[in-house]
Amino acid sequence: MKSDIHFVMKTWSDRILLAVTVIMVPVGSFPATGSIQNSSVQHLVNRPARAITVTKAATQSTEEKSNLSAVVGMSATLVHPWKKQITLLTVWNVKLINGTNCHLSYMRSKNLSDTNCSKNINWFSRPDQEHALLIKPVQIFNEGFYKCSTSVDQGTFIHEYALTVLVPPQVLLTYGSNGTAVCVAAAGKPAAQISWGLKQNFSIVSETFPNGTETVISTYNISSAEENNLTCHISHPAWNSSRVLSLQSGGNGEKLDFKMPLLYSILSVLLGIILILLFIYLGRLLYGKQKEADTSKSPETISRPSIQENEVEPYATFVQKENVIYDTTLDASVGTHFPP
Repeated sequence: MKSDIHFVMKTWSDRILLAVTVIMVPVGSFPATGSIQNSSVQHLVNRPARAITVTKAATQSTEEKSNLSAVVGMSATLVHPWKKQITLLTVWNVKLINGTNCHLSYMRSKNLSDTNCSKNINWFSRPDQEHALLIKPVQIFNEGFYKCSTSVDQGTFIHEYALTVLVPPQVLLTYGSNGTAVCVAAAGKPAAQISWGLKQNFSIVSETFPNGTETVISTYNISSAEENNLTCHISHPAWNSSRVLSLQSGGNGEKLDFKMPLLYSILSVLLGIILILLFIYLGRLLYGKQKEADTSKSPETISRPSIQENEVEPYATFVQKENVIYDTTLDASVGTHFPP
């Protein structure tokens, strides 16, 4: 009996000792809070983590991209994304589609700016106040990539704009040959879209030019003379809405309208000729009247009549005397040879 009790107590004591040992091992692996050892270990553990955080903030870098479009002849502003932060250095690197590269830079510490871009690419205002870029006026060759790199206390930020230049086309709608209507969208960038409403009986051809513009010509076959008010719809990204061109009520009237500019030109030329001839006539008329007035005031014309009168009077007296002599002679001869 005693041996059994002794065995049981020994067994339970071994189990309790094992359990206490297992519990003490993890507890002993962590020093007590507030001890010197714990403070040293905690300091060594936190120090590398703090150093890593500072290094990450100093080398922070972000890069963003966005697309931008501008209409040729207008102006485009490329906004500086981090204008609220104090920048140390701002650089715009420009890479155009024609292969040309240029840059604009500003250093805040020395208040220096530099650029080698064309005249229509410049700062929006003073670079120490606003780092935005202004393109005015926009030309086709301004299409390309504009990258803004900004250095601040927190790191470096990069934003790249992909600029697309839009060229609105010149549009025309007229009658073609063999009962067709022709709708033209000339020299647009990108190519314009042409449709004839719900009608499908048309064809489209296009031509691309070296400057990147494209002309689109759409020909519609008029199947019936009853098709009045034929409309051509032209859409382009440079416009807020589509353009609608119409041919009004039959071909004869539209052909007359199409020839009206030529008729106006001919009438203008004829009117110009008439006005020129009228000016010439009036000039000659005024010149003649002026000449007559000058002649009437000349001393030579005043003395001339009197001189002519003095020259005529002796001749008239001589004629009268000759007549008297002739009459006397006639009377004597008559009295001599003929009876009374």
